[in-house]
Amino acid sequence: MQKREDLILQQINTIGKVSVNGLAQSLNMSVETIRRDLTDLAQRGLVHRVHGGAVSIKAKDLGSSFQARQRTNADEKRAIAKNAIDYFFEGAVIGLDASSSSWHFAQLIPDIPCTVVTNSMHNITALVNKPNIRTIATGGVYSSKYDAFYGPLSEQMLQRLHIDLGIFSCSGIDNSGNIWESNELNASIKRKMMDASGQKFLLADSSKFEHKNLIKLADLSQMDILISEKSPSEELHSYCDHHNVLIIY
Repeated sequence: MQKREDLILQQINTIGKVSVNGLAQSLNMSVETIRRDLTDLAQRGLVHRVHGGAVSIKAKDLGSSFQARQRTNADEKRAIAKNAIDYFFEGAVIGLDASSSSWHFAQLIPDIPCTVVTNSMHNITALVNKPNIRTIATGGVYSSKYDAFYGPLSEQMLQRLHIDLGIFSCSGIDNSGNIWESNELNASIKRKMMDASGQKFLLADSSKFEHKNLIKLADLSQMDILISEKSPSEELHSYCDHHNVLIIY
């Protein structure tokens, strides 16, 4: 048992993220045994359990702080947010993730009746002086690094809501149409907000194109509109055309 756990931990810490099936195959163990081992390791705080596998504790929170992201490509992100604001309408229920792109969107929302649902304290602060906007905070476990709330309580709140317009960002988009995130905290709550959203917008400056990260967040085909400041690659254009994803730049 100890030797098997050591081998599992070695693989997880080397690769960053592993799947149950992949571990079972490489260690010649049953899927059920691997699942039990991963659950035990997670309960002891040695790995972070995710759907279908596990993530290294070292790799769990590789995302940049909000302050660092806020300073990166700020002009491009603000221009992208301005294009996204064109889809705003009075009375809309808007979901904003904890990205700096969503923060730019929050700053630009006019003070007219609407509802904003967010897990981000930065978004809440951006809306505090707009009395016509009703702001709903998801609650949950607070992360000082991201200045946002995460965890089961946040996700349960989102499962009870319907959102008209969901505004999201990411760490990368590859040419195969995979959307990437740097850590499971952000990925998990973003997926729940996507599930609750009728129309989904991905705001991504061009530095995110042809870039992968640790966690696959979603398929780009799940989005309705991709907004950037530059045209993506020919391959990504073809992908969006094939899956009816509108590109705005």
